[in-house]
Amino acid sequence: PNAEPAALPRRPESGITSTGGRHAVMNHRGDSVTLTGQGYVLVRWQISPQYRAGSLVMPAWTGLKGELFHVASGGGRRMDDRVSETDPSATGMGNETTGYAVPPPGTQQMWQNEYFYLDGSVTLTQNERGADYGLSVFPSDWAEVDEDINQGPPDGAIRYGLVRDTGKDDTPVPQYLTRATPADAATVPQKSRV
Repeated sequence: PNAEPAALPRRPESGITSTGGRHAVMNHRGDSVTLTGQGYVLVRWQISPQYRAGSLVMPAWTGLKGELFHVASGGGRRMDDRVSETDPSATGMGNETTGYAVPPPGTQQMWQNEYFYLDGSVTLTQNERGADYGLSVFPSDWAEVDEDINQGPPDGAIRYGLVRDTGKDDTPVPQYLTRATPADAATVPQKSRV
């Protein structure tokens, strides 16, 4: 939690347009947003096990044209971090009383805020079945990402963010990403080959 992030490489940004506008909220299965342009995108998680816990079906990125990288994670916490002083079982994924949202085996643990860099176009689809969750999607910029990930415990955050961007083409791509456009986005495999 106290490890400060590496420097975030600066990538060119001419801006991102979103079919959901400046703030797309996706709370239901099948909700989607298409992003186009060159720049940064914030995907913010809201996991709601109090409504429905259990297996979490991950959102998927489909119809990619161009490049999409997973550049950083922030928001002050990973979603499996403890969130209660009084309930040691409580994390952002749930607690012993309500149950937990459980991602598929091999899925990377999501943080509150996940940041991506797009140069092209892609559609993100909410695939909720089982565990209840929502996604908020915001076009962002380098300065906002950099500010977020550098908030740490001295600022009241649980942990500093994490930089995943190497500045090169070996920066990781998100899981559940495809250039295809399947009829059911929930069928996109976990391991991305783009």
